[in-house]
Amino acid sequence: MTMELPGWKVAVAGGDRRMLEHMRQARAAGAQVSHYGCAPGAEEAAGAPEAPSLGEAVRGAKLISCPIPGLGTDDSLYAPFAQEKLFMTTEVLRGAAPGTLMFMGRVSPRIAQWAQGTPVTPVGYGDDDPLAIMHAVPTAEGAVKVAIENTEETILGMDTLCIGLGRVGMSVAQAFRALGANVTLAARNPSQLARAWAMGLTTVHLRDLPALVDRFLLVVSSASGMVLTRELLERTRGDATIIDLCSPPGSVDFGAAEALRRKVIWARGQAGTAPQTSGYNEWQVIMRILRERVPELVGP
Repeated sequence: MTMELPGWKVAVAGGDRRMLEHMRQARAAGAQVSHYGCAPGAEEAAGAPEAPSLGEAVRGAKLISCPIPGLGTDDSLYAPFAQEKLFMTTEVLRGAAPGTLMFMGRVSPRIAQWAQGTPVTPVGYGDDDPLAIMHAVPTAEGAVKVAIENTEETILGMDTLCIGLGRVGMSVAQAFRALGANVTLAARNPSQLARAWAMGLTTVHLRDLPALVDRFLLVVSSASGMVLTRELLERTRGDATIIDLCSPPGSVDFGAAEALRRKVIWARGQAGTAPQTSGYNEWQVIMRILRERVPELVGP
């Protein structure tokens, strides 16, 4: 690996075990790494103890790496191992070095507002196409794992509804079909329905789901936006397992699901089930974007 970041401080905040690979890659590139609210093993991966606060972790950083999984509804970072919620506020960001880039899955309006007047420019890279395709594989594997853990029958022969055939949905449908599930693909996009048909899948338009959804013991959604509304949930089987793979706010009406006593697992961030692979891929995208933004960096 080329030593592209000597003299840089890289701050890593929150996230799952993927962020440990960000730390290892940053150190291999010659950077000093600080961290806060990260997964167990962070001290070893970063070669440094945890900073006393998020603000101290960010102080002096030229690159800030935040988790890919979407922000919470309150704009907090995805940080399942942190002792408190993590917010990239103006107070936190103003301590960064001039010209700092902050990488995260999605830049919300509030994050952009917090960054105004600070040395930090937020960069959303969660929709990077090559990264999304690479992440689709561990996400599909994670969906299979969640399904096995939360159903009492084999995937083989299970009537399974996969909603959405985007980059993640493609891998999800293929994974369940490979295990012998009876997969039906639901989408509203005619091109996705045509692709599903070409894959040999049974297809259904989303508008026709209310009449058919009670057939499925397993429902896996990777669709964007609210898809599993109360009206649709009311028509699902009472013993169905519903897996939502989407980032916040998700594709399921969770309040309605709870009221209806439907079994819903919000399995966001499933790329983290293969943290070393996914973390490495994320870091490669970060470095690609960084080289585009900072031409003086020496590329590989």
